[in-house]
Amino acid sequence: QRLHKITMVTRLVICALAAACLPRSVESADKNQPHYHSGILPKFKAGPPAGIGFKLSGAQQGALTKGENVLATIANRGGDGSCVAVLDIAVPRHIIWNKITDYKRYPQMVSGVTRCDTYKALNGPSKKKNWSRYVVSAMGIKKEYFVEHTYEPYKSCMTFCLDYSRQSDFDDSVGYWYVMEHPSDKSMSRVFYSCRLKLRGWVPGPVKNYLMKTAVKQATLWVAKESKAEFDKQNGGGRFSFSAFKR
Repeated sequence: QRLHKITMVTRLVICALAAACLPRSVESADKNQPHYHSGILPKFKAGPPAGIGFKLSGAQQGALTKGENVLATIANRGGDGSCVAVLDIAVPRHIIWNKITDYKRYPQMVSGVTRCDTYKALNGPSKKKNWSRYVVSAMGIKKEYFVEHTYEPYKSCMTFCLDYSRQSDFDDSVGYWYVMEHPSDKSMSRVFYSCRLKLRGWVPGPVKNYLMKTAVKQATLWVAKESKAEFDKQNGGGRFSFSAFKR
């Protein structure tokens, strides 16, 4: 219940800020028009967290051992909402990736997402690319945006950004998922998630940072919940630590 309430607050803030900061002269999302630019935020590099400038400290590893959700700033990406969430989940990696890449079920899994429709997909030997239209909604305010996902199974990593060939309501968005086998327990996985969102217009820095930190932490929590449910469904129950939902 607490998670649901916090998630609701986050999506309300997202929609409210987007509505307040969007200039009246700017048109809404349009699949037939290109975006206003081809990318402003630096894109994430596929691969282990060291490649995006993040390394777990001893204290953070200790917190993960206790079942806590670790949240930290990425040093080389500035202070503009550049944070990463890390969570250990007692579920194999392939189940976690099945949930992350199950785009059509995002409306059922992710609070605030009302539509997620794939309009293009390309599956190569080393990369699986997906382009989807998202609609997020709260208090009657809807925001629409188009995302290009690049999943690289051999790197156990996904990066994403806006599809700049289509016009989105958000100015820019980039993100990163990485799932590794737990370093000391092969029955568990360690999940890393980071994203950045740029709204149109000016938003106070503290508000923006709070928004992004909350959203990043919640992303690992919904993945943990859905992955655990799938694991239980496949195995008729089994090992899972509910401490993985601690904050």
